[in-house]
Amino acid sequence: MEEKLAYYSLVPHFKQLRQTGFYPLDPEAPKLQQFLHKLYNRFSVSLLLLYTMQQIINLYQWRRNINKIMDSMFLFLTYSDCLIKEAAFWNKADEIEGLMNIMKGPVYNQKEHKQILIRTVRQAKLVLRIFNIMCLITCLLWAIFPVIFHLRGKAVEFGIWLPFDSNANPQFYFVVIYVSFQTSWLAYNNSTMDVTMAFFLAQCTTQFFILRQNLENIVKKSIDDSTTLRISFAKAFEKRFIGVMQHYNEIVQSSQKIEEIFGNAVFVQFIFTGWIICTTAYRMINMSPGSIEFLSMILYILCVMTQPYLYCFYGNELMYESDKLMNSAYAMDWLMIAPKQRRYLIIFMERIKRPIQPKAGFVIPLSANTFVTILRTSYTFYAFLKNSY
Repeated sequence: MEEKLAYYSLVPHFKQLRQTGFYPLDPEAPKLQQFLHKLYNRFSVSLLLLYTMQQIINLYQWRRNINKIMDSMFLFLTYSDCLIKEAAFWNKADEIEGLMNIMKGPVYNQKEHKQILIRTVRQAKLVLRIFNIMCLITCLLWAIFPVIFHLRGKAVEFGIWLPFDSNANPQFYFVVIYVSFQTSWLAYNNSTMDVTMAFFLAQCTTQFFILRQNLENIVKKSIDDSTTLRISFAKAFEKRFIGVMQHYNEIVQSSQKIEEIFGNAVFVQFIFTGWIICTTAYRMINMSPGSIEFLSMILYILCVMTQPYLYCFYGNELMYESDKLMNSAYAMDWLMIAPKQRRYLIIFMERIKRPIQPKAGFVIPLSANTFVTILRTSYTFYAFLKNSY
């Protein structure tokens, strides 16, 4: 039975998103089950919308108080960003399934490169688990420090509109549970979507690495094939070279689909990240460095920075790996092939000389330079706010 390791690298991610109602069930699932899951999705999204509306009302009430606005703005932007990503996952599920079908195919799951594919599968699971835990620990700390403040007799502000006094018992504890559930629900799903989108890029990078190995060793393997299959070297080479071109076409097709499906969501993420880091840093000015609240905000900033970092890191890796494909073409033993086959190789090299550069919103390149620019922009916003108020 053929192992679909490229596909399996993202199976845990989509399993989590389906469990929380953030991604549709398999199209082959029973109709009743799909209908119930759609209702579950509506409920899941309604929870986020409810909390977002409470934040909007709270922001409107404190519209003339910059400090109060900063206390709520960072989480409001995070919720807004999550809803945009969720819309991409749910509304473009057919296109995403098309991507997954490519990853199920034999071109993406070559047996001779099994260990390389397994490495990507393990990395995808590890990054997902670590990022989920980071975000959930942040939410746990957000649940702890309000309780500590309340037990000390201090007033606690939750950053959302509530139709009652949230500091009175027992309403306070109900609000803590509600806010903790909402933020944890957001953190779990938002981090899962981020890692999922990033590892679509990572899988393309892995495929480029495999493609480079195949291209560099194509002459040697063609000689082996001609001996084993008792065919001419020219036929063996042609068969493998066609496989290389098909592999390249599928990788390019995948990278283009990734950009079309997720590009706008990542673009909004980049725009919001600068403001989120800025407002979070501004909010931390009056916090005690030794407090749980300060620690929770440090973790939150790390989580927020991880989001664009994942996109920029794997986007940069994809560009770097695709750029090395030309070197692999030169590294093959091309003196062994006939002039006609060399012409095919030259045409192929003309096509691959421009590296793949994924972009957010078809404008912003996913690269290390972009990540640094986001951090610099965040600091600029922060310095402006700090000096203005």
